[in-house]
Amino acid sequence: MGMTSSKNSGVFGVFLISCAALLLLASCATTNKKAEVPAVDTLYAKGISSYENGLYEEAEVSFKSITDEYPLSPQAVEAELMLGDTYYVSERYDEASASYTAFQAFHPGHPKAAYALFQKGMSHFKEVLSVDRDQTKTKKALFAFEDLVKFYPESPYAEKSKEVVSFLRTRLAGSEMYVGRFYYKTKNYKGALRRFSIVIKDYRDTNAVDEALYYIGETYDSLGEKELAKEAFGTLVSDFPRSSFFEVAKSRL
Repeated sequence: MGMTSSKNSGVFGVFLISCAALLLLASCATTNKKAEVPAVDTLYAKGISSYENGLYEEAEVSFKSITDEYPLSPQAVEAELMLGDTYYVSERYDEASASYTAFQAFHPGHPKAAYALFQKGMSHFKEVLSVDRDQTKTKKALFAFEDLVKFYPESPYAEKSKEVVSFLRTRLAGSEMYVGRFYYKTKNYKGALRRFSIVIKDYRDTNAVDEALYYIGETYDSLGEKELAKEAFGTLVSDFPRSSFFEVAKSRL
């Protein structure tokens, strides 16, 4: 009887110790959870303060700490976007674009998703070159702004994006014309026709179409394709009566 009582007492003691350990762990977890919240808040506030005061390297450190150490916190989402803004104002446009791309891809329904896509476009737009230079950034910017108009047509950035799209398409058409004229002058007529045809096919909404038609006519004429030349001149005359190329095209009919 005494042995049974002692045995039960020992089991009960182990049970009490186990309960105490569980309570302690729960208490520690709660304490850690409570400590985590102000830690994230403090980091985010520090990042914002640094950003607003032009201390972009410090801001980057704070926002990266949040995304790395507290990736599931609500502040992590905002920190992702702020990283993009920090890179953008620091003129680190490739990194900015990558951050905005990731934000919009992972949070397409977020209230600031359209803003992220707009800023992605602007990151590329900042590096758009003149018509005689490589147009890779122009195309990347165009794709971003076109996506914004397509996926977020009701956003406050949609109208401005449409304006930028028009500008970028005109820039790309101008680039094709620049190369086409170069080919024409160097008598690479097939190369010239290819470039002028791209303008007619892909950039019909720009102000380069009448010039492209004129040079198509001249190029065909240089190749001895008189009927095709007249067809191009005729289209220019009928469709663009106010073109600066109208009179010369009319004289070639």
